[in-house]
This record gives sequence, C-alpha cells and structure tokens, in this order.
Amino acid sequence: MSGMVALVIGSFEAPVHAASLDEVRPLLLACFKSANASSCDRALVLTEAMQRRAADRQLYPCQTLLLGLQAEVVMVQLAEQRGQKAFETLRDSERLCADL
Repeated sequence: MSGMVALVIGSFEAPVHAASLDEVRPLLLACFKSANASSCDRALVLTEAMQRRAADRQLYPCQTLLLGLQAEVVMVQLAEQRGQKAFETLRDSERLCADL
C-alpha cells in the first residue's frame, strides 16, 4: 500500500492517496480564505497522509511544518482564524517539503 494511508473515518476505513502540496494547496487556500468545511476536511486528511509519509522518510523538519499546517486547518475549523500566519505556514511547508 505504498503512497497510501488508511484513515478511519467514522466506522469505515477510507484509503487516502498521499498528495503533494501542489495538489493540496487549492484546498488549503479555500479553507484559509473562506473556512469552506469540505475543503478544510479534505485538506486535513491529505496533509495527514503527507506528514506520515514525511515521518516514514525521516524528513522531520518537513513533518513538523505539515503538523503545523494541520493545526492551522483545525484552528480555522474551530473559527479561530490565524490570518497571515496560516499562509506563512503554507509557504514554509511548500519550501521545506518540495521533495516529498
């Protein structure tokens, strides 16, 4: 199951293809700009798969930034907008995780 992570959602498992930040970026931007629930949910699932992949490859600085990106999404979901900080975390993640 290379490149995939099985996440338990509710009472069923859904395979999740680990994406690149290029693929997740539009979801993250929609989440950060308008708190779009489906974009936030999908972005959270995909960044989770990416941070696990980073951990498996021992890319710990990248993993740390991806965990921060997940935290930014959760903050949006909790209606705690972080403004420019969320976009800075995205930019830093893109820079450090380019090879993921």
